[in-house]
Amino acid sequence: MEVLVDILVWVHIVAFVAGGSNPVVMPIMGSRMAAATPETRSTLMAIADRLSSVGKFAMATLLVTGPLLLWLEYGWEVPNVWFWVKMALIVVMLVSISLTEINGKRARQGDMEAGRRAAQFGRVTAVAFLGVLLSAVLAF
Repeated sequence: MEVLVDILVWVHIVAFVAGGSNPVVMPIMGSRMAAATPETRSTLMAIADRLSSVGKFAMATLLVTGPLLLWLEYGWEVPNVWFWVKMALIVVMLVSISLTEINGKRARQGDMEAGRRAAQFGRVTAVAFLGVLLSAVLAF
């Protein structure tokens, strides 16, 4: 059982790293879209789509491995209040990511303001991501 838990921890960390690039990279790309030429904008959108796919898979992986680890490692016992801080920040991330998806669709339809909004959503996601990381360290 210990090996299973170790593998789950590893998968959880890999997913965290894979998804963690998005809060850093996406706001930078999003802020460039409003002023980008149509050609560059198309390239940025293709990169964003790839990163978004990786991020969605990473988030799904985290949402599966996290509860499994809480069950297998802690028997569903919440270690401390930092765990709940982490959960609240994950909700903030999920909301911000959802709003980013909606905004991305608007950007694809030519909404030039979507680039500016992308940067704002990106900052919220990035701060929540850093908070998730910090609270995870403090919780476990």
